[in-house]
Amino acid sequence: MVYAQEHVLLRFNGHFGGASTFTDRWSVGVRLGQPSLPTPLDSAKMQTLVNSAHSAAKTLQQNAAVAAGTTCFYDQCAGATIGPSGKYAPSGQLTTLSPLESTPGLGTPTLPWNTALVVSLRTAVPRGRGSNGRVYWPATSLAVLPATGRIAAGNVANRIAGFKTFLDALNVAANTYLAGTRVIVASNVGTGLNAIVTGIRSDDRLDSIERRENDQASVWSTATLA
Repeated sequence: MVYAQEHVLLRFNGHFGGASTFTDRWSVGVRLGQPSLPTPLDSAKMQTLVNSAHSAAKTLQQNAAVAAGTTCFYDQCAGATIGPSGKYAPSGQLTTLSPLESTPGLGTPTLPWNTALVVSLRTAVPRGRGSNGRVYWPATSLAVLPATGRIAAGNVANRIAGFKTFLDALNVAANTYLAGTRVIVASNVGTGLNAIVTGIRSDDRLDSIERRENDQASVWSTATLA
């Protein structure tokens, strides 16, 4: 199982708690590349790319429709080029980091920290590997409709608009890094396949990312039956 060729992996890292209180952590990954050409490391341009992606992520985090919540903070973007093996290429590469700036989300948090909204990345591949990917962003202050337990249609539409702005900004930054580079779905099944993301979609359901609560131990309560 290998990736088709070298590409860029961006990770958007954040935490839960207070501005300087790291109670738990979260991260979101997005890949940039081309369908048939490698996207190699250019250290100077990588810093520019990561900084631009960081600015776009801060804007997304402050989008009311995303509703990340005031106890959810986006902190920093990290970038690196990934080879077919799924490891850094070149192997001695250092992770490129943006400035560290803790940006809170909007809205009063009412949901568990593992609650996430999901945006699907769609490609021109109709089905199977490379056809779609997913981005999970924290959503601890989204309100559900009492009658359905789902999100209002207006919020979903605004969320899609916010993510389109975010991914469009990543595409601009990626093209500056290397012409023709865009947000991709990268499959490492078989010989690998990179597919350009051509559209996004999201629905009215919330999802759960359980591993976002790894830093906190469970506190159990018990009762003995008579």
